[in-house]
Amino acid sequence: MPRRNAVSWTTAIAGLTQGGQPREALALFKRLRRAGLPPNEFTLVSALNASSFVGGAGVGRARQLFALAVRLGFDSNVFLTNAFLAAMVRHGQLADAVRLFDNANAWDIVSWNTLLTAFAHRSSLRLCTLWRRMAIEGVSADGFSFSTVLSGLSGSANVAATGLQVHAQLVKSGFVDDVCVGNYMQEMYMKNKQLESGIRAFTEMRHRDVVSWTELAAGLLHCGEPAESLRVVSDMILDGIRPNNYTIVAAANACANLANLNQGRKIHGYVIKLGGDSNVGVNNALIDMYAKCRSVTGAHKVFQSMQRQSVVSWTAMIMAFAQNGQAREAVKVFDDMLLEGMAPNHAAYNSVLYACSQGGFVDEGWIYFEAMADKFGGEPGEDHFACMVDLLTKAGRIEEAEELISRMPFRPGVVA
Repeated sequence: MPRRNAVSWTTAIAGLTQGGQPREALALFKRLRRAGLPPNEFTLVSALNASSFVGGAGVGRARQLFALAVRLGFDSNVFLTNAFLAAMVRHGQLADAVRLFDNANAWDIVSWNTLLTAFAHRSSLRLCTLWRRMAIEGVSADGFSFSTVLSGLSGSANVAATGLQVHAQLVKSGFVDDVCVGNYMQEMYMKNKQLESGIRAFTEMRHRDVVSWTELAAGLLHCGEPAESLRVVSDMILDGIRPNNYTIVAAANACANLANLNQGRKIHGYVIKLGGDSNVGVNNALIDMYAKCRSVTGAHKVFQSMQRQSVVSWTAMIMAFAQNGQAREAVKVFDDMLLEGMAPNHAAYNSVLYACSQGGFVDEGWIYFEAMADKFGGEPGEDHFACMVDLLTKAGRIEEAEELISRMPFRPGVVA
């Protein structure tokens, strides 16, 4: 291109950023500056967006870019304010983000939503405070605002007061028919074990999708109602909604809680019919379901059918054998995992130590216990010590158990 103007530079910088090449985008912005061309506000927005996705030096670059924007007289441009705000939030500079927001010459609903998103992931108390401030200042929330605050309140102690307030505002504002918002509201109630409110939120939704049904099924399970969870999945299928992988996982977990092997087999058959038996998460849930229904054969068949096993898959299979009186097979699965080059995590180690405890395999237990730190760089946790103490005690090796307790980095009464 023999002649380049601000539009062509901006297009190229934005394209690199959107294409996942933020460093190249910032390098191109440097070339623009060296060429003596003044950037316009759109060029600066694109460069600020790029700085959001560059670690380390990205914070400094974002500050430099916004300072340049101010010098060029763009400090009242809301798009620039939002781009800088997003950069500060993505880099975890919340104090700077709040200061910018409070002193901004211009902001819009995107500005509020950016700050809501930051607090939703970090501080439910500050999220509630900002939400109340929005109401006081007469800012009209949009669907994204409601979804963000509802998501942030999931599992929060502040849901009792603020959650009801958000629900009331939601109805008043007309976003009650937004499926995404409705799903987040249902999730908020269910994760806080407000079962009746969660069910009411679902029944009041005029439009429901697979996420709505899945949230209800998972929520019922979370609230200790596995039979009702299965009923919801059945109703969902009858209603013509095709379950997704998350629905299947919820159903399999419900069967596991009920130890309902017949229903579990039906769920497995449905998975095969849908062609979802290649999903790792679904298969892990099926392994766990079969194990808790005392069908180790079923669990092993699922495990062997998997094209790719994760460390969770291996751990689930180890526990399946260990919890069903087949400790030697559990230890063999752990050894096979190591031979496959899969690095065990803390849960996998806990499973194999539990298997050793169940089988009385003292020597193997010591080997695995010491290998945690020596070979895999992981320090044993409370559960690992507890398994070893249990193993040694059952084997009558009381002095070894006492010696191990004496060098635990925890208070002995906690695990032994």
